[in-house]
Amino acid sequence: MQSNYKTSSVAVELRRQAEQRIKALQIKANSTGFDADAHKLLHELQVYQVELEMQNDELRAARANAEVLAEKYAELYDFAPVSYLTFDRDGTICQANLACSSLLGNERSLLIRKRLALHVAAEDRPVFDGFIKRVFATNAIQSCEVTMIRQGKPPAEVRIEAEAAVPGAECLAVMTDITERKRTEAGRLISSKLESAGILAGGIAHDFNNLLTVIRMNLDMAERLTPGAGELAGYLTAAKQGSMVASGLTQRLITFAEGGAPMRKAVLLPAVIEEAIRPITDGSHTRRDLSLPGDLWPVDADDRQVAQVLQNIVQNAVEAMRGPSVVIVRAENLTLDANSDLALSPGDYVRISVTDHGCGIAPQVLPKIFDPYFSTKQRGDRKGMGLGLTIAHTIIHKHGGAITVESKKGTGTTFHVYLPAFRNPRVEQEPNPPRITLKKGTILIMDDEEGIRNVMAMTLRRLGHEVGVAKDGQQAVDAYAKAKHEGHPFDCVFLDMTVRNGMGGHEAMLELLKIDSSVKAVLMTGYSSDPTFIAHQSLGYKAALAKPFDVKELRDILSGLTES
Repeated sequence: MQSNYKTSSVAVELRRQAEQRIKALQIKANSTGFDADAHKLLHELQVYQVELEMQNDELRAARANAEVLAEKYAELYDFAPVSYLTFDRDGTICQANLACSSLLGNERSLLIRKRLALHVAAEDRPVFDGFIKRVFATNAIQSCEVTMIRQGKPPAEVRIEAEAAVPGAECLAVMTDITERKRTEAGRLISSKLESAGILAGGIAHDFNNLLTVIRMNLDMAERLTPGAGELAGYLTAAKQGSMVASGLTQRLITFAEGGAPMRKAVLLPAVIEEAIRPITDGSHTRRDLSLPGDLWPVDADDRQVAQVLQNIVQNAVEAMRGPSVVIVRAENLTLDANSDLALSPGDYVRISVTDHGCGIAPQVLPKIFDPYFSTKQRGDRKGMGLGLTIAHTIIHKHGGAITVESKKGTGTTFHVYLPAFRNPRVEQEPNPPRITLKKGTILIMDDEEGIRNVMAMTLRRLGHEVGVAKDGQQAVDAYAKAKHEGHPFDCVFLDMTVRNGMGGHEAMLELLKIDSSVKAVLMTGYSSDPTFIAHQSLGYKAALAKPFDVKELRDILSGLTES
């Protein structure tokens, strides 16, 4: 080893530098009494001494440099924006940087030599234990996603990635806060479920409204044939009242569907809020505490749907509290910029906050409260299906707003509803044209439901009209064209907007206008909030009839048909 060192280029260079230093210092030995070998030995010792001094200088410089680098990397570790930590096979934390300390909501000194599992939510500990076993059983990077319980902070969703260090007694880990990502994913999932629920609800509402139309009109006709106010008349009245309640249920279902678009206008919230929540709090153990500033901006909204949202939220608040209590409702103007945490466009909004001091919502339940397939309410009794918050979420989303919730178990809950402020004046609609009365005439009914066709035909004949029926748009167009050609045109046509497996009302209307530009057509639909229903006159219809309807509404439509 020494021979190799003596011949190495490093050793040769070191000796050269040492000899130069000896020469520069003019180190000379007293030659008196020394032979040549002694002179040579003394020279070698002097060279070795200088070499050792030079090597010591290099070692001291290297050590100082290492200390500087160690301090620099320690600062990088401590002040890195990413949470770094190391833990052993038992999950005991060995090291943690400041970002990790901040994420876990605890002093670093209190984290060291404590088990990381103490911060993991109880329901996620089996996942975390399995993660640690995988880390030390393999040489590959392992990961898991768990909820961390933090001191003085709300729980955080985190992703932990770790790899065992050689010789495997500890592992190096990175912990990332994914709470916002999880919240966004949960929001997308809820929106997806709401969309699918909307499609289902729309179909159900359409069919249910058809059935209710048949029921209500038959009840009306039966009531007309029942003399006096006998026992049978009482039963018929109760049945009609039940059908009206059922109509309200279909309207809630329609909120999910595309037809549930809000009919928006400038709305002053104070009156809407007070009227919406008064029936819920009056007569209950809960009183209301309202803070509604006089300078509150009007909102661009459907007042009926906003009232429904508030009723659903306040009803939940009342149910969450026991004994004498108070529900607090606050409203305030708010301007959001592009840096807002809310998924809303920058602009002016009004925020309505509803606070209760009830039992609160558990952290594991909180992300699911707007899910249409999740409910903490009892099934099969008058508690219902727990769809109130889902409907509220759908309504506010369709208004271009947002709804958020803050809750702490055992303390209470606050819902925040954000609605766009009304800033752009709308063009006023033209006044309705004068009305004329349609006398006894010939009427064509187009609907794909046989029950609707039959009960409408029976009713209209009793009202003195001649009636023709068609089960789809094409049959209606053919019948209308034939009657006009034979000189006995229909005076009025009822067209169902949605037809399965055939031409619907809109397509039929376009064809009828080609045949007769002055055709008197009435649009029928179970989607009373559909934009087409609202703007029916611009499409050539003279009137629109929302299902379910009764005999009186049908007669009013006929007597109030507008002139072209």
